[in-house]
Amino acid sequence: MIQVEHVCKQYTNHHHTVYAVNDVSFSVAPNERVGIAGGSGSGKSTLLRLIAMLEKPTSGILRLFGEEIHSIQNHTEIYRSMQMMFQNPLAVIPPRMNLEAFLLEPYINYGLMDIAAAKEDIRQWIKHVDLPETIVQKYPHEVSGGQLQRLVLARIMLMHPKLVLFDEPTSALDAVNQKLALDLLQKLHSEQPFGYVFVSHDIGLLQAVTDRIIVMKDGQIVETIESKRLKEAVHPYTKALVEASL
Repeated sequence: MIQVEHVCKQYTNHHHTVYAVNDVSFSVAPNERVGIAGGSGSGKSTLLRLIAMLEKPTSGILRLFGEEIHSIQNHTEIYRSMQMMFQNPLAVIPPRMNLEAFLLEPYINYGLMDIAAAKEDIRQWIKHVDLPETIVQKYPHEVSGGQLQRLVLARIMLMHPKLVLFDEPTSALDAVNQKLALDLLQKLHSEQPFGYVFVSHDIGLLQAVTDRIIVMKDGQIVETIESKRLKEAVHPYTKALVEASL
């Protein structure tokens, strides 16, 4: 589903070159749950943006669903099949748009179904993510961050994606809402399997929601380990991340 081969991303500023991602290779199979762990400046979020086609790699090969990103013609289908969830839901919800209009957008943009059927589908999804039906008449500033993240997750799932990219989606939530969001993610994944890449600085969190964890430091992969075997980590940086998450 994702193939990354010797991918680099460099930035040049005042004749100084920095490699945010340096010679990274890995793959993600269909329906696999992969975590990418690392501290600030490790390159994990830049790598996710490369996969999301929000930035272009400086060098290397990146394939999505078997197709090199440089040769993708049908971007509409790719954008429907691959969704992304950010740390701050307000970054993707226009402040003057009520939440029903926000949820209706994919149905209209991708021609999924007519408006009447779409509104009924939205009602079912809202119930499924444990939100009150009346929430769709509200505006983003009128609901909590935890509710907004569940609403964004509902919008992602109603498109039946093959791949979802999570960029620290729970880091701004309190412990209770973080657990609610992660439990909901696992419930949705079990009901409607999809592959995902989950980026976080918290390797303990990743252990709970992934099959495999890729550890990045200074733009490079230093270790890849099965989530259930995290205590057997070899690299000192991975061990430090584990200790920090306890």
